[in-house]
Amino acid sequence: MADEEKQANGETEQDSELANLPFPHSRVRDIIRSKQKEGVQIKKMAAIELNLWLGKMAEKVAEEAAKSNRAYVSADDIRRVTRQFESVELIISEKKRINAHIDAIKHDLNLLQEDLERV
Repeated sequence: MADEEKQANGETEQDSELANLPFPHSRVRDIIRSKQKEGVQIKKMAAIELNLWLGKMAEKVAEEAAKSNRAYVSADDIRRVTRQFESVELIISEKKRINAHIDAIKHDLNLLQEDLERV
């Protein structure tokens, strides 16, 4: 009976699922689409999962910003909190750079080892 009432009101299960998301579904889907090659389809659940994750991240940022003793939350508070997430990106890129350097050293060592074996 409840399902019939929802259908009569034009509300589907999908509509209620999208209504409970922290951010507008279409905006999140558009962000994903903007970074994809032309013709790539975006599954609905992919956009929903990203939306839910973004909501969790926003909650974490809000919780950290709430630890301030001030009576307001400023843009500086948000920048301070989000800086830690940006630092993770820097660490990941530095790790990639170091790994590439290590691979180059390994290659050089292999060449030196081959030269020593020839002698």
